[in-house]
Amino acid sequence: MKNNKRLLKLFKWLTAIFIVAVVILAAWWGWVRSHSDSLWKIISQQCIPQQQMKQPQVSSCMDVILTPDVAKGYVIFKDRNGPLHFLLIPATKVSGIEDKRLLQPDTTDYFSKAWDSRDYLARQAGQPIPRNMVALTINSAYGRSQEQLHIHISCIKPEIKALLDNQMDKFSEKWTKVEYGINNHDYIARTLTELQFRQMSLFQRLAAEVPDAAENMGKYGIALVPFTNKANTSMYLMLANRLDILGLNLGYTGDIQDYHCDLLKTSQIF
Repeated sequence: MKNNKRLLKLFKWLTAIFIVAVVILAAWWGWVRSHSDSLWKIISQQCIPQQQMKQPQVSSCMDVILTPDVAKGYVIFKDRNGPLHFLLIPATKVSGIEDKRLLQPDTTDYFSKAWDSRDYLARQAGQPIPRNMVALTINSAYGRSQEQLHIHISCIKPEIKALLDNQMDKFSEKWTKVEYGINNHDYIARTLTELQFRQMSLFQRLAAEVPDAAENMGKYGIALVPFTNKANTSMYLMLANRLDILGLNLGYTGDIQDYHCDLLKTSQIF
């Protein structure tokens, strides 16, 4: 009888904890959704109009690249989270990685443009930032707070760089799992030459090469990490991370980045 009472009491406690967790999660998700257009409002209502009218920009709008077809333009935006953290954001409404337009051949290669904009990190830091310290990331539809595509431009965390450097010889042009994963999450990776990086956008490559990705793009996060191979050739490592609810993985790749760029504090030469 006593054991039954204890089990009933335990069940009530676990139920209460579960209900509280659900309420907290629902409240958090509601707050996120209510602010999910904040970034797009700044871009569409401030950055772009001010550029078109040749007015001084708000401080966060570092650069606005507009073309005759505004939909092909983009904005370089200073993120408030961390001193060395920028975003590349399309100048047209693109919800995120799941947007089908990203798979069209005439769509702007936003990852390529983001890579070419990495010098903003050096300008902000007031010193050169070696190529192999930089990382680009985009999160899945489930691992982001904003309903506007944005690619994070920042540095890679020292421990993540060390982890990948130790495995770099195992990676090739064939997609393979990252041994032991990254931040306790499963990742797959493949190498890219400079030509391969420029030939096809990372969105198109993921959809074309990874089984099930084309129909489930919103479940994936992507990262790009540069490296130099043994022949002293500049290369890239493309990483992908898929939503896994049971594994508590939301397809979030941003946790490989370091918005303070601690690698700059070391004397290591890359």
